[in-house]
Amino acid sequence: MGSGIIERSTSPWSSPVVLVEKKDGTTRFCVDYRRYFQVPLDKADRPKTAFSTRDGHFQFKVLPQGLTNGPPTFQRIVNQILGPNRWKHVLAYIDDIIIYSKNFYEHIQHIEEVCSLLQEANFKLNVNKCEVARSEILFLGHLIKEATIKPDPNNIRGLVETKEPTTAEEAFRFVKAAEYYRKFIPKFSIIAAPLHRYSPSTLNQQKMNKSKFLLSDDARTAFHGLRKILTTDLILGLPDDTLQFKIQSDASVDGIGAVLLQITPNG
Repeated sequence: MGSGIIERSTSPWSSPVVLVEKKDGTTRFCVDYRRYFQVPLDKADRPKTAFSTRDGHFQFKVLPQGLTNGPPTFQRIVNQILGPNRWKHVLAYIDDIIIYSKNFYEHIQHIEEVCSLLQEANFKLNVNKCEVARSEILFLGHLIKEATIKPDPNNIRGLVETKEPTTAEEAFRFVKAAEYYRKFIPKFSIIAAPLHRYSPSTLNQQKMNKSKFLLSDDARTAFHGLRKILTTDLILGLPDDTLQFKIQSDASVDGIGAVLLQITPNG
């Protein structure tokens, strides 16, 4: 309350409160949603965010993360704040911002510009989560270095160490996690197709989704095949205007697609 984040409430709505320990040892206050805390909520909408504790009934005065329309609202605000700088030297996904530059001196200038825009909008940054002047950085599950981008090694390790699924839910969870890096894996949809058969919509039975089962032979091949591919050096690079481009297309009765490739000296 002292920080102006919440206020006492008489709302008919209420959500449960849980305390979650963060990686740095501090505690995160959760009400079935996480926090933005920098976007004011209209007074008429505040009662809908109400929650109860042993000290009383409270509601948010600012936008908490986790509301259905919270992410697009916050994203729209950040986009407006960054304005024409977006795609020029800064990108933002919700509350994750990355600033990129050609050299150190240009980078310092870009950082000052972005920080000034955020300050004018009364947005605050968590200094402990900021990384400045890095030639290599993790961003949204990807390792970005110079002119290349790779999957986060920690995420890949988790996928590779996944045990063979014993339920349809586990099989589908694995393939959806691996799908996040599909742009690094040629013909991913073909390889993963047998595992997609275990999706809830395909099974159409929730109890079947959690019941024990044995993977079909082709699904087992797909699972172990994807794990093996994920151990290889998955990497994408920026296009080189001096090299030849190639469009590779494909089509079937089920769909159509294409990808832009570049022929490099290494093939």
